[in-house]
Amino acid sequence: MAIVRLRNLISLGFFIPLTAAAAPVTLPARAVAYRPVEYAWARVEPIASLVLRAPRAARVTAIRVVPGQEVRAGQPLVNLGGPQLNAASASARARLRAARRELDAARRSEASVARIYPVVANRQALAAAQAGLAAAESRLADAQATVASLRAQTSLQSPAAAVVSSVEAAPGADLPAGTAVLSLLPKGQLWLRAEMFDAAALPSIEAAQFEPADGGPAIPVRAVAMLPARAADGARVMNFAPAGGASWQAGDSGTVMLSGPPRAAVAVPAGALVLHAGRWFVLTDANGKLAAQPVTPGPTRGADVLILAGLKVGVPVVVRQAYLLYHRDIAARYTPPD
Repeated sequence: MAIVRLRNLISLGFFIPLTAAAAPVTLPARAVAYRPVEYAWARVEPIASLVLRAPRAARVTAIRVVPGQEVRAGQPLVNLGGPQLNAASASARARLRAARRELDAARRSEASVARIYPVVANRQALAAAQAGLAAAESRLADAQATVASLRAQTSLQSPAAAVVSSVEAAPGADLPAGTAVLSLLPKGQLWLRAEMFDAAALPSIEAAQFEPADGGPAIPVRAVAMLPARAADGARVMNFAPAGGASWQAGDSGTVMLSGPPRAAVAVPAGALVLHAGRWFVLTDANGKLAAQPVTPGPTRGADVLILAGLKVGVPVVVRQAYLLYHRDIAARYTPPD
């Protein structure tokens, strides 16, 4: 009996100040305009890397570059040789010499037939000589192309201005055809890959900038596209390009800040918000009657919180002891155990 009386006294002592207090302190919700901002993790990555491969079975005789080195278009990077490539080159040169001798013979034969046509040789003989000459010219062209191709395969050159990303082989290594030798990152082909988990919160973007994690100056960027496939963690992937001359390099990471067009909202003091059961509320005062109004809070602005939905401009909102007033009848709904 004494425990029950003590419980009643505690409950009475808790609620007397609230019931006997003056009218709640309220302020009208104010209309404001704000610019929504979203942040996303981002990383500078190459759009695609260039992988230089051994065009045929060969031996690496020399590597002229190191990782991180800048190279120009057409610059020789790797020398290739070895028994297989050298043998193929020698065989091709021998076929070229034979094709030249065959062409010389075909030219002499065609000229000889042409001199005695039509007195001694008929049209059929002349046509055969001309066909032989054309065939010899074709074989010479094929032999020349083979020699030129093998000569070009003795050196790997950079197809564009780039930076050497990695070296996959060492001098003296015998490589089968198609083996990767070098990886290059082409200059000017880097993009900013950002992952956003709430892409729908900002349907349009007016401005964006990349803030490097190393504390470097912010870089203005522009949104290019949103990739159709999601990242492994479920985020939407957005592609950004520099708005001007970018000084970033592959591997730079940081935060991309996206700003949307101005929006209308209402502002209330932060003390007006009440969190209950995972939802946000404010207490509105309509002619002295308090009512819990669910709201959607947004960003803060100083001591105020912007309400994005659920509250109209001018509605009086309790701004002092809102949490205590929201739970003013808790004793009627909850009794602690003995």
